[in-house]
Amino acid sequence: MLDTYALAVSLIGGVTIILLTNAALIKYRSVLTILRDTLSSLIGFIRAAFSGEQDDQQGNPLTRAQVTAAFPQGTWQRNAYEDYKAVLLDEELIFPCIYATKGFESDDQLYFFIDSDDLSDPRHIRALAKALSIYLPQSRQLGPNTSLVLLAKQNDNNTRTVEEYNDLFWKLLNGLAKLDEKPWPESIPRDIDTDKWCFCFGGEQLFTVIQTPAHQVRRTRHAPGLTMVLQPKRIFNILFSTEAKRAGALAKVRALLAKYDPIPVSPELKNYGDEGSREATQYFLMDENVPAPCPYDKLSDSEIVVG
Repeated sequence: MLDTYALAVSLIGGVTIILLTNAALIKYRSVLTILRDTLSSLIGFIRAAFSGEQDDQQGNPLTRAQVTAAFPQGTWQRNAYEDYKAVLLDEELIFPCIYATKGFESDDQLYFFIDSDDLSDPRHIRALAKALSIYLPQSRQLGPNTSLVLLAKQNDNNTRTVEEYNDLFWKLLNGLAKLDEKPWPESIPRDIDTDKWCFCFGGEQLFTVIQTPAHQVRRTRHAPGLTMVLQPKRIFNILFSTEAKRAGALAKVRALLAKYDPIPVSPELKNYGDEGSREATQYFLMDENVPAPCPYDKLSDSEIVVG
């Protein structure tokens, strides 16, 4: 693979030398500009073709600068990133989760790519487990709007339903639980159907949100390619340090939701720990106001033996 990559770069390098040698024979500067840009794009595509597909499976979260450096325009990773960015920065239709927009603008988000939207794929589960293991310690040095953003390759022939995505989502969480190297926090019950349960990994409590191509009515949960955001819940103690701040933030987000979604705000969106609340039903919202089914009573125990 590396030999092929080196050969391809050498060939393009040879073409570049020929072009520069004969530059005097080309009358129009615009032609040179086009040739230069074309060669730059070709090099970028070769780099992505021979190394990008490997890099996005290594489980290494990337910064904004690293994403744009690693994936040229036109690669599926860059397309997924640009679509995500466009939603957050839309000034006409403001995305209700203003903290996601703030996290992007402050460069406190890290990004991770998978090459299909099959969240039950063991490759993706292993890679995300690694990404979380890297991200969670780093997140303590990032701002209060930090999150790990998973972006999947868009599938033009996608026929998955919202219900199927929900099932895949829970298979992913269950698979992550099996790969967790740290014990489940003692303060969090294992039974999912309780008002105190939340997903945990690496000894940390997490909140997660997922968007899918299948969502059509609930616009806030729609994305051209599957998108999943994971946040350490400890950041909420900073963002909502008082009840007044929490109430103000909730009111603002709900007002934006009412403008953004053509469907009433989900009744599942409640404060963690309130009687009758279920955080599990907030992670994956259906396209109508009914709770998403959870196929597990509790997630699997870790299969990792730490010696």
